[in-house]
Amino acid sequence: MYRGKISEKDVIIRLGRRAKLHHIDSDKIYRMVLSYGEIAFEKGQDMFCIYHDRIGLIVAEVEKNDVPVIRVDYVIDQQNVYE
Repeated sequence: MYRGKISEKDVIIRLGRRAKLHHIDSDKIYRMVLSYGEIAFEKGQDMFCIYHDRIGLIVAEVEKNDVPVIRVDYVIDQQNVYE
């Protein structure tokens, strides 16, 4: 679990069980969600995806609480992402 700020608001970022199965540096995922998730978070979206050239597709869901929780549910490997 990681605590950070998006648009001056505290958020908590958690890796879901399925996302933990991938052997990817969790700090890298946390940083990506903080930087790329800001736009989706500001638009009030409940779910968003982040595409990364090496990692693949990161799927996250926003739980709206006093301190919002962004849960990374899935990490889809690059070789399984089709355009």
